[in-house]
Amino acid sequence: MAKQQLAALAIVLLAFLGPAACQLNLGLSITAGCLGPWQRIPILSLLCRRIRGPIPVLGSGSGSGLSIGYYNRTGSYSCPRAEGIVRNTVAEVIIGKNDTGMGAGLIRLFFHDCFVRGCDASVLLNTPDSESLRGFEVIDEAKTRLEQECPNKVSCADIVAFAARDPTYFLTGNKTFINMPAGRYDGNVSFANETLPNLPGPFSDLQDLKDTFYAKGLSRDDMVTLSGAHSIGLGQCRKEA
Repeated sequence: MAKQQLAALAIVLLAFLGPAACQLNLGLSITAGCLGPWQRIPILSLLCRRIRGPIPVLGSGSGSGLSIGYYNRTGSYSCPRAEGIVRNTVAEVIIGKNDTGMGAGLIRLFFHDCFVRGCDASVLLNTPDSESLRGFEVIDEAKTRLEQECPNKVSCADIVAFAARDPTYFLTGNKTFINMPAGRYDGNVSFANETLPNLPGPFSDLQDLKDTFYAKGLSRDDMVTLSGAHSIGLGQCRKEA
């Protein structure tokens, strides 16, 4: 149980790394986040499918403003069943298919997303790191259902965050639930040369790890807590020899 609680704490820390930008209606087919590379990419078929090819850059910087129950409020982005839809999608895999490893995969997906450009779903774009990750099909399925429920409301960045939160609930026998802040905007760029320098490496020593986490504004205790998320799921041996 302690291992799963460490994973839960890891998700809480990651939740507050995510950027959210103010809205700026440009009169285009998208609603873009002002002053930052965060945008709600329009749904043409399946929004959260990994995107191939060049993506335009909006600029630099980000805003803030995550909140609990973001989609429960009234207004243009109201979608009260959003979190429940994601949770049911995750449950069908972890509980319905008895794939507990997917729970670890979804947590890891969120970690890799947050550590490169903030929790902006840029991990869903075509990046070298994406080949070592899993859970994309769960995000795609959740997004498909959300588009049927409330089109163009819920960002992929929030779906990735909710989908990382929910495995902890199921893996602890429905005992650990985290109130996940939401209101993130989707990133529209992902650069290969930013991936490896921003992620802790398999051969990093203690000082390298501390430096990597400090660069994200995280303490040594945060590093230990986040590392505890590795206590669920299975590791790969290909990096060892």
